[in-house]
Amino acid sequence: MKIPENLNKHQLFSLFGSLILGLEFLAIFLTVSGFFYREIFICYFVFAIFLFSFVIFRNKKILQTSFVFFVVLFLLIFLITLSIRTEPTVFSGRDQGSFSEAAIRLSQNHQLSFQTTTSQEFFKIHGPGIAQNFPGFDYSQNGKLITHFSLGYIAWLAIFYSLFGLNGFFVANGFSFFLFSIAFFSLTKLYANQKTAWLSLFFILSSFVFSWFFKFTLSENLALSLIWFGILELCLFLKFKKQNYLFLSFFSIALLAFTRIETWGFIAMFILIFFIFKKNNKNQFQKISKIFYWFFGIFFLLYIISIKVNERFYIASAKGLLRSFSASEIRNNSTISASSYLLKIFALYNILPFLIIALIGIIYFLIKKKYSRLLPLFIVLPTFIYLLHPGISLDHPWMLRRFTFALIPCFIFYTALTANQFIAKKSIFYLFSILLIGSNLLISLPYFTFSENKNLLGQTQALSEKFSANDLVLVDRLASGDGWSMLSGPLNFLYGKQAVYFFNPQDLDKINLAKFSNVYLIIPNESLAAYEKNSFLEKFSKQESYSIKRTHLATFDPEKVGIIKFELPIEITSATNGSIYLLKK
Repeated sequence: MKIPENLNKHQLFSLFGSLILGLEFLAIFLTVSGFFYREIFICYFVFAIFLFSFVIFRNKKILQTSFVFFVVLFLLIFLITLSIRTEPTVFSGRDQGSFSEAAIRLSQNHQLSFQTTTSQEFFKIHGPGIAQNFPGFDYSQNGKLITHFSLGYIAWLAIFYSLFGLNGFFVANGFSFFLFSIAFFSLTKLYANQKTAWLSLFFILSSFVFSWFFKFTLSENLALSLIWFGILELCLFLKFKKQNYLFLSFFSIALLAFTRIETWGFIAMFILIFFIFKKNNKNQFQKISKIFYWFFGIFFLLYIISIKVNERFYIASAKGLLRSFSASEIRNNSTISASSYLLKIFALYNILPFLIIALIGIIYFLIKKKYSRLLPLFIVLPTFIYLLHPGISLDHPWMLRRFTFALIPCFIFYTALTANQFIAKKSIFYLFSILLIGSNLLISLPYFTFSENKNLLGQTQALSEKFSANDLVLVDRLASGDGWSMLSGPLNFLYGKQAVYFFNPQDLDKINLAKFSNVYLIIPNESLAAYEKNSFLEKFSKQESYSIKRTHLATFDPEKVGIIKFELPIEITSATNGSIYLLKK
């Protein structure tokens, strides 16, 4: 294969992006095929590194004569600094823990579904459907556990976990964020200039939301790269009319369909743009259309297969979407009150200035009919519904994940373009930049090195050593002090114990205890009363006490339970004391 020696920066980055997309496509294909093995990815990485290195060697002038090297170096330093102070989010109870567990299970079992001795026993009690004792999973008809989260991000995480262990989660998010950052930088430069591109990058890196959610295994991290790389490639196609850019754009958006349910809105916008330009350029698009239909057919077939393999995700997403926009839900959370609350949160995290400036620029471009600059806005337009109805738990900063992968980057992009359009004087431009970046840093810097549940995993490992692999370990939801950070998950999938989240004392009588050497119960002091009812705890003898410390952010008013304060969250270290009980024989 002949490698050209005159590639430009866009082509070189597109090649890098295509290798990332190919890796994700391979992971999804192997996941739905039930043939997920690390050796395949090792071979892919060897091939990709060799190919990209050879292309760079043939086109090394690009790195020698441009700013590319400095952008790449700056991003790598940023990502490495962020990663080394972050703890893996592997505890059960919330989305990040469910994604992590599903990825680890996929790596361990080479397919999405799995079962353990414990899960089989609880399946006999509860049957098919939601596996209440295994958060984030459902029981299939044959009693196997399968995730009800999107397989696209799970497959992405599983690649890097299979290669690097828990550190692979940071590598996975790092690759994704790197692809997004370069795409975002390039997109801004495409419509403005290098100075404005640097400004947009600094806006991104100084913003709280990106450095914060990078630390979590949440699907928004992968969606961020796929949507903005896809937008960049589409814009490059419309400017340079090279069909490779169009295919990469479709490739990126199509992969996003396996990660986020909002993708179908993006695809609708993408197809609309495609046919508008096809209508105006019939001769040029005739050949492209045939290949485009083949691409669409292949991905649609893979998507149908993924629905069969991961049907619980689509069922849960559909139910959640319908419930979120149901009449009763809208009555309980009016558009006016939700939007008012949202604006307050945006102001708190310094997002509101970017929203306001972006709207000014968007209105200006509409009036001046500069429609090409509005293309990124047009693609992400379906997600603007979240400004009226976020459809997510309103506790912050958690709720900001809804806006992280599409809307906030959109605000930042148009803020940078607006500054470039209206501020001609360099001194004013730099003053404007410093004010916004400085405002971002005032919020983000205090949390930059903070990691929730720091050292909690080490304490969980120490706790696991008290049990054998054949003991049944019943774990109360609040054993760690937080129901969103349950110990049962990592005790099971990381440390090989038959641990399970336990909430119904009556289930104990329905389990075949003969399968286990011993049965232990881990209860924090605050949950004792629930187990003392009906003399349940009399069946156990206390073995020893335990104590766990955890760090977390607090936004709820301690004086008013359930009331969220409009203040930046504060760091809290709390201790949970409890006891380990052994079932009497």
